[in-house]
Amino acid sequence: MYVSKYPHIIFREYPDYGYLTDNRNFGYDTQSKSMIKVGDRVISKTGCVFYYVLSETPQDITVIVSRLMSIFTNAPYDEIYNDACEFYSELAQGGFISYSDEYVEWSRHSYFSYANNALVELPKVETDDFAYDDVFGEIQQLTRVQVDVSGYCNEKCVHCYIPQSCKRGLMSLDLFTRIIEQCRDNNVLNITISGGEPMINPNLIDFLKLCCQNNFSVNLLTNLTLLSDEILQVLVANPLISVQTSLYSMNEDTHDSITGLQGSFKKTIQAIRLLHRHNIPIQINCPIMKQNKDDYSDVITWAQSMNIEADSDYMLFGCYDCSKKNLKCRLSLSEVEAVVTSQCESGAYVDKLFTEASNKQLDENQPICSVCSASICISNQGNVYPCEGWQGYSVGSILESSLLDIWRSSERVLMLRKLKLGDFPQCVSCDYIRYCSPCLYRNANENSGDFHKVSPYFCKVAELQKRVVEQEICKRNN
Repeated sequence: MYVSKYPHIIFREYPDYGYLTDNRNFGYDTQSKSMIKVGDRVISKTGCVFYYVLSETPQDITVIVSRLMSIFTNAPYDEIYNDACEFYSELAQGGFISYSDEYVEWSRHSYFSYANNALVELPKVETDDFAYDDVFGEIQQLTRVQVDVSGYCNEKCVHCYIPQSCKRGLMSLDLFTRIIEQCRDNNVLNITISGGEPMINPNLIDFLKLCCQNNFSVNLLTNLTLLSDEILQVLVANPLISVQTSLYSMNEDTHDSITGLQGSFKKTIQAIRLLHRHNIPIQINCPIMKQNKDDYSDVITWAQSMNIEADSDYMLFGCYDCSKKNLKCRLSLSEVEAVVTSQCESGAYVDKLFTEASNKQLDENQPICSVCSASICISNQGNVYPCEGWQGYSVGSILESSLLDIWRSSERVLMLRKLKLGDFPQCVSCDYIRYCSPCLYRNANENSGDFHKVSPYFCKVAELQKRVVEQEICKRNN
């Protein structure tokens, strides 16, 4: 028997046990959902040792057992051999490792492909939920860190929440290395690399390689207009990397008018096709605004034809300098209603909104949002802020304190983490709360930094969502 690790599986060791998870929990799927998610699995401390001795190169089970014998010196050979066979067989059944009679090296096409018929079938099994609260008590476990490696961007998107005057600075390799080392020491699972445009940073390839060497899942947020052969090679070679990009219209003029960069449509489309050809996981985002409200759906249709996951969203947020300059692009309430009504022509969309609303838990003691509960963001100059788009609210600096100290001790982090739905009585008593997702940075950016003040625009959007969806449900039932 030959045993090997899969390159798309992330492993972390915690004080009492280990944790295995599929990268697709942090990356992106195909539109068809044809692939089976492995999920996650908790293993014992002994299991951690058994996993440590594996490599991505297949090894004969007898070689592995010999290595285990040098660690567990008082255990008899037969006991270790039988335990190893049982343990590896169980993990293999869940899709976490390879355990085979044949020497087979794993390829990326074996676990991710846009072709429905090119996938290795894995057994669908129930997996454990990693119980962070049981392990860390009241201390929230940091699992995701977004790192803005470039303040500069070659596009000038009209709706961008980053003020044009703030788009400056590049992260150094030394600072990025320091961040990655601290993320590794704190068992972070996912690194999102963003900007500005991250491909402007000449150290991007080193950043990506460093993340993968340390077994991080990586989401690369990029407009793809600067994709080079060198960067592509890194993406192809590392199965833990996925890409997120924005495509605003299938009309070249419309797309370029939004990005403010002539020729951006052709470059982005070309790059998407190239990544698709190499089976790099991609997600396409299509923010809906006045400029593309009549043809945004063409993007979704095109993505579906390529089996690429794509989402659209009409909830544009204000700039983090509270200027609101970008909100001139935001849909009016009547335009939002037209979009929602159009999308509700799909029964699946109605079911999605209705199910989410019906299942939403409304407890005054629940967090107002997920800010600082599992993720945090770091600017190219080392400033730490709560979430994407809230760069005007610093909670610390990686140059002055460790990431762990900021996460556990920052007064602002602790204050934000304590905020509950009950601290927003207007939301608790609102008839439309089930169709709304309260957001602190959305509030802050549109109300001169006051994150307690709720923008009436989003309240009205929730109201019309509820009305349109329930009307559709009534039509269906009558």
